[in-house]
Amino acid sequence: MRCKKCNNRLADHDIWCVACGTQTQVLKTSLAATASLRKTREHLRNRIGEMVPATGFSIILGVIPIAVLTWVFHNYVNTEGTVQLFTVLAIKAVLYSLFLAFLLLPFSVIGNDQEYCLKLKQLWMNRRSYPRYLVFSLINSIYFIIIYLVCFGVPGFASDPILRLVWVVLVNYWMAIALPAPVIMEKMNLTPFRAILLSYRHLHDARWNIYLLVLILGVMNLVAFSLAIFPLLFTLPLSYFALRDYVYLLDSFELFEYRM
Repeated sequence: MRCKKCNNRLADHDIWCVACGTQTQVLKTSLAATASLRKTREHLRNRIGEMVPATGFSIILGVIPIAVLTWVFHNYVNTEGTVQLFTVLAIKAVLYSLFLAFLLLPFSVIGNDQEYCLKLKQLWMNRRSYPRYLVFSLINSIYFIIIYLVCFGVPGFASDPILRLVWVVLVNYWMAIALPAPVIMEKMNLTPFRAILLSYRHLHDARWNIYLLVLILGVMNLVAFSLAIFPLLFTLPLSYFALRDYVYLLDSFELFEYRM
């Protein structure tokens, strides 16, 4: 492979030309998020049915409680005063984290393995990983609290309206950073914070590809949830393995070569 700009010879895994600094076509070809997703779907074509019990566990202890909490907070909780706002945000952070950890727990089974297997027995045996995912969820919750306070202000201290758009950008950008982190955490045996930091520092070249994958999976699962939740039994396993496979693909391109 050669650089299209300076014709310098490149290695197959070079994302940037070492001579002129031009980006190669690797991100659009070998590291294409949609192509990786298709490969994962092919691997899972006849195996998702085996994962229904484990996925049901994540839905019952993760998705459904989170949906109920969202409905309760939206309809019955108000944040008119500053003290009340901080109290509600703190309660939200803890409650959402408790159940989000269950939703992420399957990564403890598949994160350090390249097989396409997710069984309820394995998930139950890995329950000791729950505290790590709780910490990971709390880190994410704290981040969302901070950007909410910065972009929306508090009662009596409103923020600039343009920050509402900034909030949307920050939420989407964080998703591209945080969602690969559970796989990194398991594959490299890192703490949640170090896994997030590693994702931020080393995956910036593929950030848009990661975001596209996260966007596709997010829309897919949102549609599945809106269809009486049942389709989540099939879309969630695809999401877990798609994220795992893409992080493994990035690792094969030595993006984690300089580890912390």
